[in-house]
Amino acid sequence: MQSFSQCMQEWLYGENGYYRHALIGMQGDFYTAVNSSAFFGGTLAFYLLSLLENGRLSLPLSVVEIGAGEGLLLSDVVGFLKDLSQGVLEHIRFISVEPLDRLVNLQKEKLAKRGVDLECVACLENLELSQSVFIYCNELWDSFPCEVIDNSKKLYISHSKPIWQNLSSEEMYQIKAFYPAIKSDCLPLSWGDYITSLCNQLRGKKWIMVSFDYGQYGSYGGISLRGYRKHQVLSFQEILDNLQGYYQKIDLTYDVDFKLLETLFLAQGAHTLFYGTQSTTLLKMGLASLLELFHASAPFTTYQRESIKARALINPEGFGERFKGLIVGN
Repeated sequence: MQSFSQCMQEWLYGENGYYRHALIGMQGDFYTAVNSSAFFGGTLAFYLLSLLENGRLSLPLSVVEIGAGEGLLLSDVVGFLKDLSQGVLEHIRFISVEPLDRLVNLQKEKLAKRGVDLECVACLENLELSQSVFIYCNELWDSFPCEVIDNSKKLYISHSKPIWQNLSSEEMYQIKAFYPAIKSDCLPLSWGDYITSLCNQLRGKKWIMVSFDYGQYGSYGGISLRGYRKHQVLSFQEILDNLQGYYQKIDLTYDVDFKLLETLFLAQGAHTLFYGTQSTTLLKMGLASLLELFHASAPFTTYQRESIKARALINPEGFGERFKGLIVGN
């Protein structure tokens, strides 16, 4: 018998786990803001340059993406940095934190086409960073295995069947460190150690981290676990009803509690620079100014096409509202 978090770990990251053969993009099981528009990465690059200009960060610089997938976002960031600056790229080391060998190879190949020798590490402990660091991630936090709690019961999986068992007193104590009131929710208990390890690597350095994910500020107030297959959403109950059929064949995700995420960073001495919807975060980071620059330099038909794609990033009916952004730093 496994706890659900153990099952989810194998489901997504095991030898035959979903992320080892994931189909991501318009033709896959789901797509992200990165697939929607290159200006997502462009805005990260624009924001990074503004941080260098105002002295929040400095060269030489380490740029780190955690959970880079096939490297598309990294490639977009590099491409826009090339177009928007001079004499900057030569002083930046690009690093990917990636445990899956297949994705490491894809990321390195994609960045090599941009003329960048990407450094890849399997875990945070292997990071060797400059004194100034810019970190970002997109849809990272909802990919951590979570425990599923329903009031005082915890979900286990045995022979592809769900089993609910009462929480032990030790488990209740651990969960109360995350949420004072135990209720129905998805609890990524491994966030705490991961954020502690990340902040330990960053101690004594200037750093800023940008996170985008699907969720809200505070608990979802229920079990938000769901799956994606060919752009169709599978409910928690549908997954439980067919665990054997869906195992390692679909993506699993849940709502990110940004209040909890922020609290864990603050506990490590970080400070919040900004929190908001993805639309307000991207606009805060300079998306509108970047589009104005593009308008001034690109043919109108090209600008029109790309601006339509970029609008999907801030459209309330698309990525703009349900996705959130959190920027923290020291």
